[in-house]
Amino acid sequence: MRKPTLLLAILLSISFFACKQNAPADNTKEEPEVEAATNPLKGAWKMTAWKPADSDKQETPTGTQYKFYTDNHFYFVGYDDKADTIMQAGGGTYTVDGGTFTEKIAYATWDSPNIGATYTFNFTMGDNGETFKQRGVMKSNVEGEPDFDLAEDYVKVGPTLEAEVAKKAPVGLWKATKTLYGDQEEAMPPAEGTVIHKLITPTHFYVVTYDQSTGKLDGMTFGTYEMKDGKYIETVMSTTRSIELIDKMLPFEYEYTGDKFSQKGILEFTDGPFEMEEYYTRVE
Repeated sequence: MRKPTLLLAILLSISFFACKQNAPADNTKEEPEVEAATNPLKGAWKMTAWKPADSDKQETPTGTQYKFYTDNHFYFVGYDDKADTIMQAGGGTYTVDGGTFTEKIAYATWDSPNIGATYTFNFTMGDNGETFKQRGVMKSNVEGEPDFDLAEDYVKVGPTLEAEVAKKAPVGLWKATKTLYGDQEEAMPPAEGTVIHKLITPTHFYVVTYDQSTGKLDGMTFGTYEMKDGKYIETVMSTTRSIELIDKMLPFEYEYTGDKFSQKGILEFTDGPFEMEEYYTRVE
């Protein structure tokens, strides 16, 4: 009784194999995966040269200026490290298209007509992506004021954190959802229309508070940081807040879970301690 069954199985196998052999070949070529274009501007940059409005050539900056690009946002700060004063700061969103990029100003220490304005610049990369040159004309939004012929050169600021430490660092762009300052009883959301952004790169931190509708800058602080002994420690390089913060190391307890980041600490001032808590959610 088993022989017919075995014979049928063999015949079916032969038939299936023959069909496979005679089937038309699939000559369709798989499309290679298109690799996403990398954005060469992403990172932290320090200005090495610029062209003042009253000059026809570039000069070495008298102050210090940093510029930061994320995937979609940019931030900059220029300060006098001798006088401990911020000369200018601003930021917003941007897009890249080939060898040009367009910035839209969200806030600035400049006159308010610049808020919401867009400026398109040419850029060129050099030294294997370690430098870039930004060129373009910023059209004046003020009657009687001339356009500004912008020419700025930058060099990339490399990572300062060890690779293993950097993995644990809250690198990214963050937006505050709640804050507690001073004698507040509990952490509260920022006032309506107020934006608090904190950018943490492998090299620096940059936190800014501004009015979303007017672009008016309420305050900003900038500096470096380190991850040590389970704490997030900031060293302030420039700020519009108290000058007592300059060059001071500020240790914070922190929690970082990927899309959430918070820091808590006590800032010591001559007139007494100042409690601070900030709770952030990831933007980028």
